[in-house]
Amino acid sequence: MIVNKTILLVDDEEDILEFLSYNLRREGFHIFTANNGKEGLLIAQRKQPDIILIDVMMPEMDGIQLCQELRSIKKLDNTFIIFLT
Repeated sequence: MIVNKTILLVDDEEDILEFLSYNLRREGFHIFTANNGKEGLLIAQRKQPDIILIDVMMPEMDGIQLCQELRSIKKLDNTFIIFLT
């Protein structure tokens, strides 16, 4: 199955990133990961993913702050943002 969609996973727990990455790759998605909100913001700007899955509770920049920053970036207007809790 070829999906050709990219997903950015942003979570400070490595186990969650590994689990989600593995399963989403098996379904044909191209995956990028970030360990915190600041890193996620940089990757989102560079890669412009189709979907961003964000953990709500993270150090440095939490998921809500990250979402606010992402929504201020015009080129990410069509990107779906989904929160993980």
